[in-house]
Amino acid sequence: MAMSLSLIVLPLLAILPSSYASPKPMLGTGSSSLVENYKQTFLTSPNSDFSCGFYEVGGNAFSFSIWFTNTIEKTVVWSANPKSPVNGHGSMVLLNHGGNLVLTDVNGTVTWDSKTGSGKGTTVVLLDTGNLIIKDSNGAVLWESFSSPTDTLLPFQPLTKATMLVSGYYSLYFDNDNVLRLMYDGPDISSIYWPSADYSVFESGRTNYNSSRIAVLDAEGYFLSSDGLNVKSSDWGTQIKRRLTIDYDGNLRMYSLNASSGNWIISWVAIAKMCDVHGLCGQNGICQSLPSFHCSCPPGHEMIDPQIWNKGCQPQFSKTCNNTEEFEFIKLPKTDFYGFDLSYNQSISLEECKKICLDACSCSAFMYKVGPALCYTKAVLFNGYSYPSFPGDNYIKLPKNLGITTSLVSRKSQLTCNRDIPEIVEGYASMYGMNRVDKNWTTYYVFAAILGALVLLFTGTSWWFLSSKQYILKSMEAGYRMVTSQFRMFTHRELREATGKFKEEIGRGGSGIVYRGVLDDK
Repeated sequence: MAMSLSLIVLPLLAILPSSYASPKPMLGTGSSSLVENYKQTFLTSPNSDFSCGFYEVGGNAFSFSIWFTNTIEKTVVWSANPKSPVNGHGSMVLLNHGGNLVLTDVNGTVTWDSKTGSGKGTTVVLLDTGNLIIKDSNGAVLWESFSSPTDTLLPFQPLTKATMLVSGYYSLYFDNDNVLRLMYDGPDISSIYWPSADYSVFESGRTNYNSSRIAVLDAEGYFLSSDGLNVKSSDWGTQIKRRLTIDYDGNLRMYSLNASSGNWIISWVAIAKMCDVHGLCGQNGICQSLPSFHCSCPPGHEMIDPQIWNKGCQPQFSKTCNNTEEFEFIKLPKTDFYGFDLSYNQSISLEECKKICLDACSCSAFMYKVGPALCYTKAVLFNGYSYPSFPGDNYIKLPKNLGITTSLVSRKSQLTCNRDIPEIVEGYASMYGMNRVDKNWTTYYVFAAILGALVLLFTGTSWWFLSSKQYILKSMEAGYRMVTSQFRMFTHRELREATGKFKEEIGRGGSGIVYRGVLDDK
């Protein structure tokens, strides 16, 4: 009886689909997997570090993906169809008899394929490195997932001029100048934010002379790029699972796996200040990272969607250019909207800067730095941020009939954009680092009056003392003449040689530019 039962069971096992069998590192033509069996993996690497199969990205939506096996939650490192998930019923992945790996939706529509066709003997293999490859009967690699990354690089997976990492509106790629960059490519604007455009390629520690355009993460935690970028994880060393990922928030991070807990630890990050990432708060939005990251709206604006911050803020007024007297400026301390400047002016007053913006219909705001007297007028307000250490203030142009005053701005509380609360709590000042304090103006006036009286008394006493002295001590006069006699005029040629052809600028002021130089001792 036992012999008969064995004879029955063995044929049944032979006809079971491959998706029901135990995970394998390699499958041949005709192998397939249905989305309904997504809890069973399609392939597993020999070392069991990686698995491949259907991954649930949402309700009734799946991608064909590769993920780390031994983590608390599945950490996807590659997806065939990140932007076009397939249905949770009837979808299938198949290595057909022509040697093409095909992902089809419920209606049979091809969502993705490897575009390979070597016929019989083709195999699909998941390697220990996490690389999914398709080989012909001679073992030649026809296609590999390492050549088409999504948002993650694994150790020894190269990033080249033909590939990029993409996460939402953000991408890591090699620019035409051979420099590895992070870019925000949103529905309205595109802008590069790493390395910062405020510095040259060389000031950023990069070079654009190497045109090979390749970057690689190694197993020890070094990320090396042909443009001179050389970074190291905080826990560099062997025997640690690593990945380099461009996250949904636009930051590039290196992660290390804690093998005992199954959790990921950030071991390097490209951008320390979150608000230096562009596009996080959308058009007109202002990013703040202290005490925690959040987005706010400037006066006269409201959130388009409090649940989705990167949609930005919309104005509560219609923009017109009829009469400049209908507008006023509201100061936003320590705030700027990076880029998209209409004009740049230096050595001008705040009032002159205001007039320039008032006279320009397309000017929405301007940023002013008091010390160097710099004026940047803005056409559109993107990449807004507020830092306590920022050395400038933003002045936003608003209609006077909105009734927003500087004192109102300084008294209202912070605009809170809690993802769990659909309402917007209005208020403006404290989002720029200003304290909410009711000031007692009477005290200030009394103090100012006393201070003024003391100044007048001191001035009168000094005048009387000086007027009563009709002479200057001869020793002081002689000393003064001796010092002043040591100064002389220098020719342009002498100054040019002393400063090394005016090589190093150390400051600017009302009298002009100041350069560092060394004079001959003679």
